[in-house]
Amino acid sequence: MNGVERRTVKRLIMRVPMRVRGISEVAQDERGVESLNLSIRGTCFASEEKFRVGEEIEVRLKMPEEVVSGQKTEWRFTGRVTHVGKLGPYGKSGVGVYFLYYSAEKGLAKNLLVE
Repeated sequence: MNGVERRTVKRLIMRVPMRVRGISEVAQDERGVESLNLSIRGTCFASEEKFRVGEEIEVRLKMPEEVVSGQKTEWRFTGRVTHVGKLGPYGKSGVGVYFLYYSAEKGLAKNLLVE
């Protein structure tokens, strides 16, 4: 790794409960995880489940006040897995996700990509 930071938004090191599932999976297949870090543009979480780089997943969470002030509602993100790496000796992987779209409360989808 060359050590160049590519993030455009600072991530906060915090544990936030989240629900994740592959886009092609049904809602009952959601898994509970906790973030390792989080920003408005993405997250990293530990999981025993297998995720693939490039896979699109759905992430649901209540956004912490430190990330978006004044938000009390649940957010739903569609994101792309950007990296998967082994975390320690216990079979968990760190899964990095870049958020593409989100919706909150009234179901209005917003595109996070800046072109």
